[in-house]
Amino acid sequence: MQAVILAAGSGTRMRPLTLTQSKAMLPVANKPLLEWTIKNLKDLVDEIIVVVNKNQNDITSYFKDCTFAYQKEQKGTADALAAAEEFIDDRFILINADEFIPKTDIQEFAKGGGYKTAVFRANNPELFGVVETRNGILSNIVEKPQNPASNLVRCGMELLDKNIFPLIKEIKPSARGELEIIDVYKLLIKEQEMQIFEVSKWITISYPWGFLDANRFVLEEHGSQIAKDVEIRPGAVIEDCVAIDSGSIIGPNCFIRKFSSIGKNCKVGQAVEVKNSIIMDNTFVSHLSYVGDSIIGRNCNIAAGVTFANLRLDEKTIKVNANNQRIDSGHKKLGAIVGDNVKFGVNVTIMPGKKIWPGLMIPPCSVIKNDVTEQPDLKDWKGE
Repeated sequence: MQAVILAAGSGTRMRPLTLTQSKAMLPVANKPLLEWTIKNLKDLVDEIIVVVNKNQNDITSYFKDCTFAYQKEQKGTADALAAAEEFIDDRFILINADEFIPKTDIQEFAKGGGYKTAVFRANNPELFGVVETRNGILSNIVEKPQNPASNLVRCGMELLDKNIFPLIKEIKPSARGELEIIDVYKLLIKEQEMQIFEVSKWITISYPWGFLDANRFVLEEHGSQIAKDVEIRPGAVIEDCVAIDSGSIIGPNCFIRKFSSIGKNCKVGQAVEVKNSIIMDNTFVSHLSYVGDSIIGRNCNIAAGVTFANLRLDEKTIKVNANNQRIDSGHKKLGAIVGDNVKFGVNVTIMPGKKIWPGLMIPPCSVIKNDVTEQPDLKDWKGE
């Protein structure tokens, strides 16, 4: 059996993180997202085929043991699967790169014959493809219905065979102009039975805060992962379920709380608190700073006394801008999403749910109340 992983998407909803690297290469517990998907599959299949686009050299240069299929244009998930057709022998598992499902569930899913789709009982089914069933067999999929018929949603993992490919040629573009894999399955179930398989846990990464959920998922499952050469200075407290990569320094009297990941060659200064956050490689967090429920990109420099606020005063869920829409994250605690190579002056405060684009400098004592996508005016603080 083979596996096909769909990883060709441009990740526009993940910006600013995907302005400088592929979504599939963003870290979860200090390993690329795609690496966790591959680890869960490689003992079950003979070959893993990853569908990428022509600009994803960061993926193709990192993963040496995979076969790569190229989606020439972004025409939808069904078109992405079609790009892998030439490599498929017969049966295969199809999964999106950004789905986190326990390995034990994937192992059970792969057993037996026939067609299968993985489903999960979601608290918010209206945000996903809702699955309708009859005696354990898929009867329909309704994408993001206003009034869901059930709380069973599709998880982005199917068991298929090469007979799926002629059906791709039969579908037409959707209202948004893409060839949708769901439309292929609607054709399939007119002729064949597709079993449903309910998974015990599922995390999907549609927006940046999904990486915080996935980070927690992995650290709960695998426990703490602290490299042997990490320097932990006196007075530092590190809770369980934390990942700290090679070459990093955790300064005196720091507090690194559960479900935080700190990348390679990072430095966390004196009396810094990091809570449920992802700090990527080569980033420095200076003394007396607070990083709460945030994602900080690579090569950032955070000066002393910077606060990444993570809770609204009224304790409502935090809304975030994404693709010209205002999206409710569903999280009461969510800090900032910061791209690569950002520099913060001293005593900056960033309000919950704000984004900062790569390569910017944030002036000292600023209060960031909106997303920062362009360089702020620096003339007032240069001291010239």
